[in-house]
Amino acid sequence: MKQAHPLQRRVLKFIHQEQLISNNDSILVAVSGGPDSVALLHILLSLRSACGIGQIGVLHFNHQLRGKASEEDRAFVEALAETFGIPCHAGSEDVRDYQRRHRISLEMAARACRQRFFKDALRQIEIGRIALGHTANDEEILLRLFRGTGPSGMSGMPPKTGDGIIRPLLLATRQEILTYLDDHELGFREDLSNGDTTIQRNALRHRIVPAIENHFHPRAVEVLCRHARLAADENSYWSGLLADEWRALGVEETPSRIQVASQRLLNLHPALCRRLLRLALERLGGNLQGIYAVHIQSLYRLLTGKVSGRSMQLPGWLRATLDGGFFVLSREPPGALPDVMENISPTIRCPGQYCFSSFEFHISLREPPPPDDLTSSREGPDSICLDADTIKWPLFLRSWKSGDRFRPLGLGGTKKLQDFFVDCKIPRSQRGRVPLLCDQEKICWVVGHRLDDRVKVTPQTRQVLIIERRSQHPALST
Repeated sequence: MKQAHPLQRRVLKFIHQEQLISNNDSILVAVSGGPDSVALLHILLSLRSACGIGQIGVLHFNHQLRGKASEEDRAFVEALAETFGIPCHAGSEDVRDYQRRHRISLEMAARACRQRFFKDALRQIEIGRIALGHTANDEEILLRLFRGTGPSGMSGMPPKTGDGIIRPLLLATRQEILTYLDDHELGFREDLSNGDTTIQRNALRHRIVPAIENHFHPRAVEVLCRHARLAADENSYWSGLLADEWRALGVEETPSRIQVASQRLLNLHPALCRRLLRLALERLGGNLQGIYAVHIQSLYRLLTGKVSGRSMQLPGWLRATLDGGFFVLSREPPGALPDVMENISPTIRCPGQYCFSSFEFHISLREPPPPDDLTSSREGPDSICLDADTIKWPLFLRSWKSGDRFRPLGLGGTKKLQDFFVDCKIPRSQRGRVPLLCDQEKICWVVGHRLDDRVKVTPQTRQVLIIERRSQHPALST
């Protein structure tokens, strides 16, 4: 490359070193119109041949936060793409509305909307990579440190991710970017909110980092970035180790639940245990947004019995519970079925078909079997037979309450429902989802588990009540 700019040479070396681009990769460059993204677009166009880049396009997202200025940003980016003769793909979303609906910070809402737009672009446009203009990690590292990150968070943002995001400018400082733009006479849009030092990131950029450079180290940014690279190397080692340990733990895992024997975690070194707890949160939640070192430490204290109670709520609709010798992590986003069903309507007044939230009851009457063949009294998880004359109508469904007792079939006495759940190894977090079919004086059926002895079919039974449970939504059935 003839007379390449120093920053271009450094970026090219970084791209090769981190293997950010493969030959003939198509790339969309996320361009907001600010200095970092404009410089990134120009550098990648300059390195197109040297990196073997296929197609290059521009991606622009309008957060609808700055009124007319946001529309002017979009017009600027579209004109820039036209100048370079490349396509521009633009999108927008009302970020403030998203923030209100999800009750999160404006910064988190903007990130979520933007990331969704990026993922849609990768899928719909069938592009290979999306390049982001993030520069040297100093601000990000300091932000994470002040917010309480653990060792894993000190590596800052990675140069690339598994879902196609690359960050070719992570080695560049803000001053290098401004110098590059000036050397190539490139214009850019100035977001006036970037000067608002009430915003944490801006305060770091304009006040904290300059103070550190003046009073502690003139090359503080370089030192922080070197620290981030060392932390990234450490994380790379831990990733392989954690994958092996995760398999060895015998974890039971579904999209909404992770369960592992508590003692297996307690047998590990605290540092390894905490990292595995962090991995569990990431696997279940999909990311670690809103999760800080304080949450990991609280989880560890819960596991080791150093806090009162046996459960705790975490960001991202995650809940951790100690349940019968198991550590359980569950996720229930808004709209999930409630744990407590209360007195679910409709009331069951006679045989027929009754629809509930996730299943149906089909109820019918028939003549009793011969006295020497009472197989119909044998219970199954989804079909039971009761002596109709023992029922005090109407029937109804509810969830368990403290102090509930019933007479499990074949036991010969009463038992606390809580003790029955323990015997059946039903986790505490799931007990509120077990329907109880009750009449006006007793629990007749712990649905899916056990019939009450008082309603069983006997040789004296004159009419048999048959109840079949049929799932409407198998994934939600008890």
